[in-house]
Amino acid sequence: MRWAITILLFFSALSLGGSLYEQLIKEQIRSIPLDKAIVVGKGNKKLITFINPDCPHCRAEWKELRKHLNKITVYIFVFPFKTWGEDNLRKSYYIACSEDKLKALDEVLLGKLDGNVPKVEKCDLVEEHLKVVEKMGVNGVPYNIIPEKNKIIEGFSDNLLKELGIEKK
Repeated sequence: MRWAITILLFFSALSLGGSLYEQLIKEQIRSIPLDKAIVVGKGNKKLITFINPDCPHCRAEWKELRKHLNKITVYIFVFPFKTWGEDNLRKSYYIACSEDKLKALDEVLLGKLDGNVPKVEKCDLVEEHLKVVEKMGVNGVPYNIIPEKNKIIEGFSDNLLKELGIEKK
């Protein structure tokens, strides 16, 4: 039965003028519950990203993205790593359940809370994010999706800004 679905998708993709890979990415993107994301920015260009609060590459990416929030809207899903300890999880809770999410993202991803994470309650939104992580099969961060192009960029890359049509400042 699975092979029949794969063949059907393949011929559908060909008839729609796109590769099977692009069609599969498009279907994955449609399945992401963006209403569960942390949304920052007010721009026309869209980015879906999965981050970990202590990931050095996520932090470097945030420093670049932060400069362009007038041009992009970023849908963020936090992905704490259990093996990285309690502070990693608490930073995720802090981001997800803060009233001012942009401020919380800045504080965490710019390292201002390293070694001094506030005591926070468990945040159910993080559990929702982890469900999305599992459903998408995300294994590493940052994991970026550009919906407009049906494109995935794994890891921090200067190409991300180029793919978004944004020049580095």
